[in-house]
Amino acid sequence: MPRQNFLSTDFFVSASEQEAKRAVCSLPEHLPHIKLLKENMLAQSIRFLYEHPDKSMHNYMDVSILPLNDQYVRFSLHASYANGQAFYSDPDISNALYHFEQSVYAALKNDFSELRSIEKKKSFAKTSSWFTSSFFSAIGFLFLWKKFS
Repeated sequence: MPRQNFLSTDFFVSASEQEAKRAVCSLPEHLPHIKLLKENMLAQSIRFLYEHPDKSMHNYMDVSILPLNDQYVRFSLHASYANGQAFYSDPDISNALYHFEQSVYAALKNDFSELRSIEKKKSFAKTSSWFTSSFFSAIGFLFLWKKFS
């Protein structure tokens, strides 16, 4: 799998372009971990800074709104690290992308009560490495104890 600098997703909503843009621009008012950085008129996108709940990582979220007709718009979310870091796969940035998408849906409904905070899950590799190292340490102490007794 090649290294990449971003993840992206697209979704469709039933709203006009003005409603969608108003809802997206109101996100920083309702959610403290999302900050509006700038609006790029040339690329027709809005850039946000998304802070993870543990405040150790930041992601840029570029939002593009494409009107399809009077009733539907297409959202394109483009997430990348604020420092430009490349990655193979990253569950933190995909969780941020998912949470931002849910925030857009909540802003369109104007109901932020349904949003849940992102629960950071421990990766299987970290959990299994801790278990493996403690298991082999216990076996090593058992052999040392028998050798010296």
